Amino acid sequence: MYLTGIKTYLNLKNNLTRPLDELKAEQWRTFKNMVSYAYQRVPFYRKLYDEAGFSPDQLRELSDLRLVPRTNKALFQEADPEELIAVDFKLSKLHRKRTSGSSGSPLNVYYTAEDRIYRTLIHLRILFHNGMTFRDKMVHISDSRNVPSFRYAFQKIGFLPKDFIYAADPGDQQLVQLARIKPAIIYSYASSMVLLSSEIEKFGNCPIHPKLVITTGELLNPDDRELINQAFCVKLRDIYGLVEMGDVAWQCPEINGYHLNIDSFLTEFLDNGEPVKAGQPGRLCITNLHSRAMPFIRFDVEDVLTAPHEEPCPCGCTFPRIDVLQGRADDWLYSADGKRISPLIFVIASIPGVQQYRMIQKALDLLIVEILPGPGFAEETLKRAVDHVVEVMGPGIRVEAVKVDSISQQAGKMRRVISEINHKS
Repeated sequence: MYLTGIKTYLNLKNNLTRPLDELKAEQWRTFKNMVSYAYQRVPFYRKLYDEAGFSPDQLRELSDLRLVPRTNKALFQEADPEELIAVDFKLSKLHRKRTSGSSGSPLNVYYTAEDRIYRTLIHLRILFHNGMTFRDKMVHISDSRNVPSFRYAFQKIGFLPKDFIYAADPGDQQLVQLARIKPAIIYSYASSMVLLSSEIEKFGNCPIHPKLVITTGELLNPDDRELINQAFCVKLRDIYGLVEMGDVAWQCPEINGYHLNIDSFLTEFLDNGEPVKAGQPGRLCITNLHSRAMPFIRFDVEDVLTAPHEEPCPCGCTFPRIDVLQGRADDWLYSADGKRISPLIFVIASIPGVQQYRMIQKALDLLIVEILPGPGFAEETLKRAVDHVVEVMGPGIRVEAVKVDSISQQAGKMRRVISEINHKS
């Protein structure tokens, strides 16, 4: 098993510097094979494609991609789980993960042991490219108390050592644990790192000196990035990952955009079903090229990202880069006249007295801003938050800022923006 894993990793590492044209050609071949495989082996796709009048042999060139019916979470949830699984596999023998359901609708995702190893190797490729070594100790700030007790044989002799900290523990307790473990690498949700950074601000100094902080799972705004960087004296890297897929895009040491793992996924960026140009925002539609037990083909993630560009990166990786992760389609805000507004525009975290915040849009004309008080909080803090949001949102919307004792998390993550209106574009 280990020799196979090493061989796979070396191939994946080699892909980082392969010519982009080669990678794209292989990506297209793998996509066509996956579509054909799903049609032949997965009842869900056989039914979906037959009803749409689509046949895999229609895929001759890249422009034919649009002929393949798109899928989404709702379609998967409506289907019998057994129909989503290739006939070669038994549901009871597969590993299962459950999406966080932050939008209110979790999904069970099934995959093989081989696919789990593949996801791990993709993750390690990111970490090693960013400077991690085999001996560096990692701490994963996890959303579960039930952390795995299992350790691989190589971990028992000091390779890829890893510890876990429970994300819901109070920040001061997490810092005590970090000081005891002294990790070189911290892997966590952005909101967990913001919480820890706020605690460090209270104490005035950081008890540890990690060489790398990796965030994932949430939209990372510039204020949070700067807070974490200052608190831990690092230049953090962010990973865009999905439970359904694994790590999709990631930042390299240049911290200039997010490299797309095009050797593992085929990604599209669409507006009203049509591809957008590089640098323009579009909803992500993604195909997992390595998951054969439960294939995800042209799956609408409902996240909005900027379409990638292909300019060479000084880090040496040839993968295309996304400039900005703009957030879930559900978590955009809308002005009173229906204009879409990115959550990245707001700088509420920079207002004195704000430790954390959350914006909840109740209607096109009503927005609530929850403020968790930090050092220097005063009534003026709430007023400044309202003034800032009104300035960004424009006229015709009522903004209310309220002081709260806590901001709840879901599966260890905190959603910075919640939209309760049905106004997708």
